Amino acid sequence: MNLLQVILLGLVQGLTEFLPVSSTAHLTLTENLLLGHSMPLAFDMLLHAGTLVALIIYFRKELGRVLAGCVGRDEEGRKLAVMLFVAMIPTGVFGLLTRGTKELAKEHLWVYGLCLWFTAAILFLANRLAKTRPGRPIGEVTWKDALWVGGIQGIGGGFGLSRSGSTIAMGVFSGLELPASARFSFLLGIPTILAASVVEGGKLLKPLLLHKPVPPEAMIPGGGLHPLTACAVGVAVAAVAGYGAIGLLDRFTRKPKLNGFALYCLAAGLVMVVLGLRGA
Repeated sequence: MNLLQVILLGLVQGLTEFLPVSSTAHLTLTENLLLGHSMPLAFDMLLHAGTLVALIIYFRKELGRVLAGCVGRDEEGRKLAVMLFVAMIPTGVFGLLTRGTKELAKEHLWVYGLCLWFTAAILFLANRLAKTRPGRPIGEVTWKDALWVGGIQGIGGGFGLSRSGSTIAMGVFSGLELPASARFSFLLGIPTILAASVVEGGKLLKPLLLHKPVPPEAMIPGGGLHPLTACAVGVAVAAVAGYGAIGLLDRFTRKPKLNGFALYCLAAGLVMVVLGLRGA
């Protein structure tokens, strides 16, 4: 890979991680268009580390309350921390059970296209429901809400089903107001992305730092950049782009304005289905 390719991949990851359009689908499509093949899952997860930095900076106040709640200094923060922990249980279980299938799906763009169509459908429904029914604030998240949101995240993440889109929609379906559902989805992204980056990205980063051979399944294609440089540049670009994308979606979820993203998912899904069936 060269520098421009790494910058483009980091930009795509950062912009699409939080917008409800599936970063996995867009990153995989971009990799195939730029490189002719998908990158290892380990590299993709390292790019997610950049979006993790963006999340932590943007939601530093909310994260501070959660951390204060963990040590008994903020009751609302404590409840939110418990609900995030509950949500991580089905995320971890379903994520591990579907990991192998998600790795295989990276070679089939049509799978991502179908999942983008599903993303579009639930965004349309969530937007309509948010307009017609008042929901509960984030302080009233229940363990059932957390399990539903965590479950859809564990099942969908990695197949082209938007992580942010599916978790926000599921929160609305379970009775949360749209802004509260978006907030919970964003905060849930912090432990989720951290865990995925450590587990998968470590397979690439650890041998590079220790100057050991990289496993074949995590190998980055050769080019003008050293693998460590490629990782560092990609993470930095993803962080900057991700911060901007969070702010954009944060504004769009204060009032129900998800239909535009749903229409985009329909169009992008069609492109990926066509390219996938043609063997691209």
